[in-house]
Amino acid sequence: MIFSFPQVFIVFYLILVFCVGFLTPRESSEKGFLFANRRVTLPALVMSLVSTWYGGILEVGRYSYEHGIVTFVMFGIFYYLAALIYALFIAPKISESNLSSIPELFYNSFNKKSAILSAIIIVFLASPAPYIKMLAVIIDYVYNIGFINSILIGTVFSVLYTIKGGFRSVLRTDIIQFSMMFIGFLGILIYLYLKFGGYEFLARELPPIKFSIPGNLSWSYLFAWGFIALITFIDPNFYQRSFASSSKENARKAIIISILFWFIFDFISVATGLYAAAIISEVKYSPFLDLASYALPPILQGLFIVSMLAIIMSTIDSFVFISGFTIGRDLIGRRKDDKVNVGYTKIGIILSGTISIVLAIFFENAVDIWYVTGSFGVSALLMPMLCALYNKRVTSPFIFILAPFVVTGIWFIFTPSTIDPMYPGLISSIIYYLLFRK
Repeated sequence: MIFSFPQVFIVFYLILVFCVGFLTPRESSEKGFLFANRRVTLPALVMSLVSTWYGGILEVGRYSYEHGIVTFVMFGIFYYLAALIYALFIAPKISESNLSSIPELFYNSFNKKSAILSAIIIVFLASPAPYIKMLAVIIDYVYNIGFINSILIGTVFSVLYTIKGGFRSVLRTDIIQFSMMFIGFLGILIYLYLKFGGYEFLARELPPIKFSIPGNLSWSYLFAWGFIALITFIDPNFYQRSFASSSKENARKAIIISILFWFIFDFISVATGLYAAAIISEVKYSPFLDLASYALPPILQGLFIVSMLAIIMSTIDSFVFISGFTIGRDLIGRRKDDKVNVGYTKIGIILSGTISIVLAIFFENAVDIWYVTGSFGVSALLMPMLCALYNKRVTSPFIFILAPFVVTGIWFIFTPSTIDPMYPGLISSIIYYLLFRK
């Protein structure tokens, strides 16, 4: 049997990642397992933040292919602004606090019911389902083993080493994945430039609308993503890394430096998507995967696919860990015994993987999951989290969280409107604060 370069490269890469993750020393304490003893250095924080950010790389490719440079605004600029605000005003407060998660923050600032409700929302907000779906697409593309089988293999693999080494294994594997994503995509972009040409080639082969904003999208849809970017403020991965940082200065610096790397990689990935649109007339699997098979020599094809695999896996292990941590510690656990909390977290990781498999099968594409979870999460948790961080109090904080969630749901189900359901939800949250603040 003859194996292709992508098949061989993926096997070697998975073995490498599994060994690095699984051979991470076992942590028995809660502080060590969940937060790497709060001693995460600046370089490790940056590489983890950058690599975790791009789990939706196949969707970036699809949007760049279909809509052009507006993708850079939707998935780039809006999020840079949100991340900058987070770095300056939120990350230092989290790092200084002794509150390790958003539900714990709500428990301390509001009450137990609010903490439980926020934890339930975060389980779905932090679900790795969209990224498991994309990982399955790549595995099935390379090995042709069926979509469901690919989902199961990808999920089980990510869960195993995450359970073994905890947050420290996530950090160690993220360092490898950070390196792979830049090596792969930068190498491919240089190759495409040398083979086909630069902007002149793209401008000749693509319609002008691909280089305009909002392109073939509506302004209302584009601005909706601007508000969805506010999900950064309630992103449990950002919260955990800010808390785990060795200092508040490192927490702030790590996010600001990460913005620079995000900018560079967004430019590279969107440009690669434009090349895919210029070269490929019809998409069979995904623009990036089709580009790899159509335009790249075998070795570069393998490298490109592995780099996408690395990006997605770095996000899966982070999200499955956060979601599992929320289930195990904030919903099931909250015990004084460290070993018990670690055990509950491991159970939570398994449950998170199971829930994510169901969501990955149910939703048609990853963007739909982002859109739905982002709309509900931002409307329900943004204002309460800001109030908790800045010591603002309201009457009935449980309703403060629940009401915007319900408003968003009603609008989502019953109102066939061009107005995104997040808007009425978020507006209702602001109104509630203004009327019932103490």
